[in-house]
Amino acid sequence: MTVNEHLWDFPHAMTLKVMGAADAPLEEVVGAILDEFLNDFDPNGNIFVTPSSKGNFISVNAKIVVETKEQVAAIYASLNANKHVKIVF
Repeated sequence: MTVNEHLWDFPHAMTLKVMGAADAPLEEVVGAILDEFLNDFDPNGNIFVTPSSKGNFISVNAKIVVETKEQVAAIYASLNANKHVKIVF
């Protein structure tokens, strides 16, 4: 992911949307990755899971605050590299 820093104000509050199979441990994966890259991330109250209409997939939405463009790039790279993640918005 390329981050055009001039378009962002840091620190930057955002919501990540991560999709994967319903039977994958996606919520735990997202929480662990965000905990690795964010100093004060608390999954309680900041991660929300929504099933797809047919129940085959889930969407994990995480409210986060990022400090730098490098942090954003590292989070997206780690999420995209995980076998349980199908797509990150």
